[in-house]
Amino acid sequence: MTASTPIQFHFVRLLILKDWYLQRGIIFASLGAGAVSLGIIAFGGKAGFILGAILLVTVVIAVGAQISLTSTVIERKEQNLAFIMSLPITSKDYTAAKVLGALLIFLVPWLVMVGVSLALFALVPALPQGLIPFFIIMSLEIVISTCLLLSVALLTESQGWAIGTLLFGNLFLNAFGYYVAHLDGIASHMWADTADWNHVVFILICSEVVAVLVLLGATFYFQSRKTDFA
Repeated sequence: MTASTPIQFHFVRLLILKDWYLQRGIIFASLGAGAVSLGIIAFGGKAGFILGAILLVTVVIAVGAQISLTSTVIERKEQNLAFIMSLPITSKDYTAAKVLGALLIFLVPWLVMVGVSLALFALVPALPQGLIPFFIIMSLEIVISTCLLLSVALLTESQGWAIGTLLFGNLFLNAFGYYVAHLDGIASHMWADTADWNHVVFILICSEVVAVLVLLGATFYFQSRKTDFA
């Protein structure tokens, strides 16, 4: 496989900027909804924390789903893909533009919400510090779910497969959260005054990072083997 030329990098950058421009509405809407969620978490007590956390997770998942569907499946459905592939780019360039564009858009609200949430843990005494490891684990799981959805949407270009993956990801996220919350290394420390970064937390976080890398690597590999972009 030949290396990308400067003109290919130029078109990759333009494709990423195109997705950013088209998704600007969802970015601003998610930041607004995230601010409301964080306000509920900060001032709603224990019940508010649970309600705000559910709303925050819903917002982040919705952003990932919207970006994955509109930047891949809808693009082919509206017959824009054939035109894009007529540009002087390779399938690797197209994949890089779609993956980088979607992930960067997703990571903007995700990083803001994670960062502000951690700041709230530090500034609001009512929030138990023991929830921080669980919060980090579940935040990374949302990244995995988004990467999986993006991968399936990009590789299959099928709305049915993408929606099925979205439903599976949501169900798995709930089941995973329940499982993690009842692990011995997590459950006994969740409502403590200090965070416990034990080996269970370390293994889960490392496994999630590896899962993200594997998903992205598999996406590039299988996408590079495709020949039909009509």
